Amino acid sequence: MTPAIQPGQTVRYPRTGTSGVVVSISDREGVQFAELDSTGLLYRIDQLVPAQLTSHTKTEKEDDSLEQIRKERESDLYSEQIDTTSLDGACSGAG
Repeated sequence: MTPAIQPGQTVRYPRTGTSGVVVSISDREGVQFAELDSTGLLYRIDQLVPAQLTSHTKTEKEDDSLEQIRKERESDLYSEQIDTTSLDGACSGAG
């Protein structure tokens, strides 16, 4: 049996991976919904699972990827100009 979801509890909605803290619980037509602080949206309580929010820290691989992007932007390949002398002007927008 799923533990009861309470305000202040950290939960996750598995279908989208959305997580947040339950702000309030409301009942609509016999179905209970929880409002999450992260989205402000209502989620059916029976679709939520208890979770822990974790802070994301950059990994070494992410740092390497960011450094690679930075190098590409600074290189000549990234800023290379396109040769437009061979274009026929068919899409130049002139009417």
